[in-house]
Amino acid sequence: MKRTKEEATLLIVEDDQDFVTLTTLLLEQLGFKQILSARTYHEALAIMDEVPVHLLLLDIDLGRGKNGIMLAQDVRHQYPDLPIIYITFNHTTDYYDYARHTRPSSFLNKELSKLKLYQAVDIALMPFYESASKLPAHDYANIPNFTHHNLYFKVGDVFKTIPIEAIVYFYADRKMSYAKSDNRSYPTSIQLKVLQEELIEQGFLRVHKSYLVNAKCIESIHPSEGTITVSGEVLPIGDTYRKGFLAALKLLK
Repeated sequence: MKRTKEEATLLIVEDDQDFVTLTTLLLEQLGFKQILSARTYHEALAIMDEVPVHLLLLDIDLGRGKNGIMLAQDVRHQYPDLPIIYITFNHTTDYYDYARHTRPSSFLNKELSKLKLYQAVDIALMPFYESASKLPAHDYANIPNFTHHNLYFKVGDVFKTIPIEAIVYFYADRKMSYAKSDNRSYPTSIQLKVLQEELIEQGFLRVHKSYLVNAKCIESIHPSEGTITVSGEVLPIGDTYRKGFLAALKLLK
């Protein structure tokens, strides 16, 4: 099953909040739902460490500290095929020559239109649209055995069968993740961001860097308090995940 733009997570790395607001608005008008932003090199890497990002929109000049090209260089080591679009006022031959080794998909002037943005993003995301949702090969070795209906966790010398619908949420603690089911926790070495990619079609939503919840188990949502209640437990909503989480639920007003 091919992916859609609603499934794509876009990260805008830009220190000008007004431009972030404008770009976010244009992307939302184009149908994208999961749009994150970071102001600095370090904020961007922190988000990418927690959330699967499918497209970077980078400003070259990020103020003090490392710039967007330095960020792209480091990103390329860990995510060699991640699409990158530079959006900058420094739309010159010199800057293009400086940035081209990071293999950007596009190089846009900040005086952009919705059409130019759409064309650049659409082309950059073509491989994402054309691929089915799946885990990288190196992640399959550690993920709990998975079928359409069950997960199988190793407990001692046996594998415990847990129906997916019986898992209330996953949570992260140190370098491990745990599935919470029937007041018991089942450990796995797989990171939440990998589980999120695998289980999104099963109705699991990321609400916090430490929590991936089964949407069917959500009893109430408290946006003003930044919390949700899941099977009697109160869990926090992280600022990074708030917008995408609430949009995915299509709340009635």
